[in-house]
Amino acid sequence: MMLRIILMVLLLFFVTACNAENQTTKEDASASSYNREMTDEEQTYIDYILKEDYETLISITQNRESELKNDYYRIALGLKLYEEVEIRKKELDVTNEEIELRYSTILFMLDRVKFIPAEIKDKVKEVKKLSQYQKDYYANKQL
Repeated sequence: MMLRIILMVLLLFFVTACNAENQTTKEDASASSYNREMTDEEQTYIDYILKEDYETLISITQNRESELKNDYYRIALGLKLYEEVEIRKKELDVTNEEIELRYSTILFMLDRVKFIPAEIKDKVKEVKKLSQYQKDYYANKQL
């Protein structure tokens, strides 16, 4: 009986370890499988993000006629919405549902970006991580 329990625990441990390793390699593969050559236009968009001039970048890329413009439109909009929700959640007339929906929208926008250049990758990752945490927090606060 004790041997069966030990074997079950070991089996569970190995299955979990294999699953975690498999997920990590999938994420690495998807991140590295798509690459884009840096252009002057893209460098200009990155500069707008680094200067936090999201409004200008949104207006430039709003037609989203190319994949490049689509990606930067989503990044700029997601970062702008994040700034807005951080201000909005301090107001008295806001509901938990509204805040959760805003964070969900941010995650939706940033998850659809196909390529994030290294210069802004940390910023986008941080906003995604904080948005996910806040979305979960406000979702649980509603219960």
